[in-house]
Amino acid sequence: MKTHDLRSLQALRQLREQRAASQLVAQQQRVQQTHVVLDEAKERLRLHRENIAREAQKIYASLTEGLSVASWQAAQERLREMSDSQEVLEGGVSDVIETLETQEQERDVFRQARLSRQRQSDAWQTLLDRRERTEQRASEHREDSDEGLATRSPSGGGGT
Repeated sequence: MKTHDLRSLQALRQLREQRAASQLVAQQQRVQQTHVVLDEAKERLRLHRENIAREAQKIYASLTEGLSVASWQAAQERLREMSDSQEVLEGGVSDVIETLETQEQERDVFRQARLSRQRQSDAWQTLLDRRERTEQRASEHREDSDEGLATRSPSGGGGT
């Protein structure tokens, strides 16, 4: 394989390595964004739980004062609704956690691909550098040989 072909292959490998690096960076950004979404979802859930606790305290305080049956049923319904919405929020948090885990796995795959591409690119660069040095030495050796032949030959113009 000619050095020019090796250079072309190395350029392709470097482009692949750059693409792998770009994919990794993009995936890392998605992971960071999902972490933000997860933090927000957890905060909404925490606030909702606090609301449920406050509502339960109000109901308990109302019980000590005496509650009508209708008020008691309304309070129970309100707590049921809040419990249902808590389950929805918990499901949302679980979904985001699952998404985050998937994205982190993808990030690891991209990281491995990038490392693999980088190793391949480095290996090809080493091969190309050796090849170029070998060709340069061979070229210098030929030039030295050609000069040596030119000074020894009678028609080489080496004599005065």
